Amino acid sequence: MNFSHSFGLLSKKKLNIYDDPRPEIVVVETPTKIEETIRQTRFKAKKALEDTENQFRQVSDRWISIEQKTERAINDVVSPKERLIPEVLYVGVAGLAGSVLAKNRGAFLRLTTPIVFTIAASYYFLPITSRNIARKLFEYEQQSPALVNIHKSISQTTEESKNKIDEAMSDIRHTLNDQVKKVEAEVKKIWK
Repeated sequence: MNFSHSFGLLSKKKLNIYDDPRPEIVVVETPTKIEETIRQTRFKAKKALEDTENQFRQVSDRWISIEQKTERAINDVVSPKERLIPEVLYVGVAGLAGSVLAKNRGAFLRLTTPIVFTIAASYYFLPITSRNIARKLFEYEQQSPALVNIHKSISQTTEESKNKIDEAMSDIRHTLNDQVKKVEAEVKKIWK
């Protein structure tokens, strides 16, 4: 009797003289809670910084656009043929003079006199620029129908007032001329 067969100690497979190959160990790193919190905070801070930069760019782009529009508008209005420095000062002084002249007058005159003096001086000292400003204001006014109606109403009222004043002045002239002729006739009668 074969001892190895009877107890099953020996197997038909030959044992390897080398060590068994070790299984490959895979280390999976999982972040700790603090690492995860730091990662999220860094991500949020980076996102906030990018949003702030984008908003800053948008604001600066809008500002540059406004500057360019303003520069174009000024270049459209200001005439290169006119000197601005002394003439603008003259216009300002005229507005202040209107304010001084209307100092002890009624509220309406205190409000309108400086404006009228300023506009009159601007048309005298800066005629081309003043016409350009009036044209630009008219263009802006045409964009709003309510302003056009107000302007027409003011123009009609002003024209009617001017016509009434002209008629009154004409009547006064005729009356004065008639009275002067009567006085002259009386004087001639007396001196004869």
